[in-house]
Amino acid sequence: MKKINKLFSIFMLLLLALFQVSSVSANTLVDPPPTINEDKVVLGQSFTLKENQTLDGDLAVIGGTATLKTNSRVNGDIAIIGGVMEIDGIVTGSIQAIGGTVTLNQNAVIEGSFYNFGSNLHQVEGARIEGSQISNLPFEFNFGKIDVLDTTNIPLEAARKTTSFITKFLWAILQIIAMGGLAMLVLLIAPKSTERISTAIGKQPFTHWGIGLLTAFAFPAVILVCLITIIFIPLGLIGIMALMVAFTYGWIALGYEIGKRLFGSKSNLSPALIAGLGTIILSVVGRVIGAIPCIGWILVSTLSMFGLGAIILTRVGTRDYPEVIPQSVQRTSSTPEMNEVIPSFSEPQDPDNKFEDEE
Repeated sequence: MKKINKLFSIFMLLLLALFQVSSVSANTLVDPPPTINEDKVVLGQSFTLKENQTLDGDLAVIGGTATLKTNSRVNGDIAIIGGVMEIDGIVTGSIQAIGGTVTLNQNAVIEGSFYNFGSNLHQVEGARIEGSQISNLPFEFNFGKIDVLDTTNIPLEAARKTTSFITKFLWAILQIIAMGGLAMLVLLIAPKSTERISTAIGKQPFTHWGIGLLTAFAFPAVILVCLITIIFIPLGLIGIMALMVAFTYGWIALGYEIGKRLFGSKSNLSPALIAGLGTIILSVVGRVIGAIPCIGWILVSTLSMFGLGAIILTRVGTRDYPEVIPQSVQRTSSTPEMNEVIPSFSEPQDPDNKFEDEE
């Protein structure tokens, strides 16, 4: 009986042990670690993927520590930037390591490639990398064409621009002064002609402007016809020179008229000096107007039409315009009958007919 009781006790203990083992295995099979269905970012912290645990996503470790236990699985890529990672599981994607340390234990399997850029790789015997091991960045920095400004050329470029501006300014002043000197010389050489042209501009400015505009349109057409015809090419060249001289002379005459209106009645300046000052003022105004974009040259050309028309109508200053017609001071009789009809009031009348009685 005692033997039976001992055998029963042993049997019960075996059953209890088997029940505990089965319960432990059942709990192990029924309750595995939960699957992580998202990307995981480890920023300066620690992360552990437990045994038989799966991460459905990418894993990024930035300055932190990550551990992949045995039989763990990462269904994605892993990026390590200055962190520490220990792998003993399976990674279906690629690993990209920039700095830091990566340890591949015996059961580690990397199905993708391992991109190593400045990181420390410790691969234990048995660990497998099925893809390639690349010691470059897994991506390219392509910022296109970048123009880097050379700072050493900045002072030279600024000095060049400043010098160019000063040169153009001084050249413009020299041209204006030269135009004033030419006006003084022209007035000394041809004072009467210049006086006639400037006076004509002052009397009928719009008439001369209209004639100048017509000349500016018609004369170039005539010159073009002369240039096309081989025989008249010299005439075309002479016409171009004559047109340039006419524009310059008309500009000086217009400047002389402006000088007379500004300085003629207020000072005792000589006509040559008045012409020079007026032409300088007109040239300065022309420079300022000419600097206006698009329409500046049109306005300057409009001013030139006054002098050009006056030169045409005065025939280069040889005649006055409008012409002065002298009035006759003597009255002539055309027929004898007019002398009989018109009485003479120079002789006194004789109401008493004394002279007839004497006869």
